[in-house]
Amino acid sequence: MICYSKEDIEELRNHEGKYYIPDALFDTMQYKLVRLEVKWAYVACLNVLLKSPTYDKDLRASLKDDHPEIVQVLKDLANKKVDKEKIEGYLHELEEQGLIERVGRDVYLKKISCIF
Repeated sequence: MICYSKEDIEELRNHEGKYYIPDALFDTMQYKLVRLEVKWAYVACLNVLLKSPTYDKDLRASLKDDHPEIVQVLKDLANKKVDKEKIEGYLHELEEQGLIERVGRDVYLKKISCIF
């Protein structure tokens, strides 16, 4: 999978609604085994990334794994209690599922696409 780039971020910022939710994450078989909470964590990270990305030398967008807004967005999306410890667990699962790449404290989200 490919990570979001500066161009992708600029394009996605034009979405309608409060949050951008990639349909393929919830509607396709390739992500069926990913737990719902983990999917919502991905969506929270993606929406924080859309608001305040950092770019590396290759113009790949990233965010810090301890960005405080991730907790707030996930609380809003999942309508449940979330803390930094839970976020760390979700990030670990996202990495195991191949949906993010971690380089030190930087988190690169992989682009969600439907391959079927």
